[in-house]
Amino acid sequence: MGITRSLKKMALTTPILILGLAAACGGGDGGSSNSGNLVPTRANVVGNVAIGDAVAALNLQPNDLLESLISGADDGDELDELFGIDQFRSGGLFGDVSRADIFAEATDGGDDLDYFGVLLNGSFDESSLIAALEYLSETDLEAVSYKGSNVYSPVGKEEDSFELSVLDDSTFAFGAGGAVNDVIDIRAGDTSPASGPLLDTLSDLDGGMFAVAVLAPENSGSGADLGSASPFGDLPISLDFIFALEIVGVRGELSGGSLDLKVTADFSDASAAESMEGFIGGIAALAGGFSSGAGAVGLLDSVEMDREDSLLIITVEIPLSDIPGLFGDLTSVASVETSTSGAGPAGKPEIRLLESALGVATPIELDRDHVAEGQRVEYVTIPPTSGKHWPQWADCGFYTQELPDERIVHNLEHGNIVVSYNFANPAQVTELRDALQDLDLFEDWGVARPYDKLEDGQIALTAWGRISPMKGVSSIEMEQFFEAFAGNLGPERIPC
Repeated sequence: MGITRSLKKMALTTPILILGLAAACGGGDGGSSNSGNLVPTRANVVGNVAIGDAVAALNLQPNDLLESLISGADDGDELDELFGIDQFRSGGLFGDVSRADIFAEATDGGDDLDYFGVLLNGSFDESSLIAALEYLSETDLEAVSYKGSNVYSPVGKEEDSFELSVLDDSTFAFGAGGAVNDVIDIRAGDTSPASGPLLDTLSDLDGGMFAVAVLAPENSGSGADLGSASPFGDLPISLDFIFALEIVGVRGELSGGSLDLKVTADFSDASAAESMEGFIGGIAALAGGFSSGAGAVGLLDSVEMDREDSLLIITVEIPLSDIPGLFGDLTSVASVETSTSGAGPAGKPEIRLLESALGVATPIELDRDHVAEGQRVEYVTIPPTSGKHWPQWADCGFYTQELPDERIVHNLEHGNIVVSYNFANPAQVTELRDALQDLDLFEDWGVARPYDKLEDGQIALTAWGRISPMKGVSSIEMEQFFEAFAGNLGPERIPC
């Protein structure tokens, strides 16, 4: 299944993405993960990134990220919505993810990964998340219970299909090759997590914006003719010291207007570390002599090296303005601040300018937990715009029988628009139904219901934290409200 290859490719490119995230983020918690040490023993690549609101500061179009990750995948189109950049913005499906932990087993046979796992730390409701993933990926998921957790995979899955699981309300795991089951084994105490030099390296580097540690596979360079490899084939140098490289670590953190990188290279012997130090110094001097760009010279001048026996430590300062050039079109810094703000709604530009004039903002109730079906909730507005709600939401459509507030608030949480109406005149009901059927967004994002708490002849359009009352049916006002807020407000973005 192509989706598996796409997820693997995403894991492979995580270190590059981490650099872009770190460059955009002016802060974030780089502390311990909520998931603790859940790294299986077979992993030889481990890492983490403090995401926070970093994605909100990246100047990315929705498909830029995906196109760079899933080029060549058979089913790339179905992932555009699932892992589009909007899903990681404030209000997106993964908008409140604070940290990602990654692990993988890289082999010397190519750039594909048969075994990898990603742990996202945030706030997750299992039923809502699974429903959203099925809708966005157009893939039906089936669950298999494993040691108290549901492990989901595509119906009729291939042997190497991806797996995912909501381990608890703050940890979501996905991966391939049995990685999710291995994480569950560790959580259950049935097997021990990875330990040793690789995890020690990651621990030493942790606390910044991101950290990655890679254990060189055994015999990774055996048989390779590095001396003839381009672009060094004509140089009178030997690269045999690469064979003695055991662990590479990278840490990045924001400092003022630059991204500070620390690279550690741990060799099996001190002579190999010394050779690597001399090689890098020579290349930097050679490149500096030919470089005509002030930025490149400044970057080379910022490289510092320190060697402690078999450990080589390299530090470099990369100006944030140079990040886009280093990583091509993948990332670009939209702004550099000490803190970031959430991205605005993704509606049409002319509609975004009208948001302040559409309806009235209402206080958002912080407690949006589920309550038992049938349990009543008191809301601060009539009709409600946020708060606690029942686990099941309403399907999109036009209803002639009342829907409880506790049900439609769940729709609002998903970014849906609820149209509450009270018409004693059947002709007005027909007029409203016809007007909504002419709205393209109503089919996927709208719920209309009769509501006797309104005065006769009134309509109330509600989104998460927004309300717009009106007298009678106004097609133009309803269209503007849907264009501005459908799928753009609410902690989640899930069509009903």
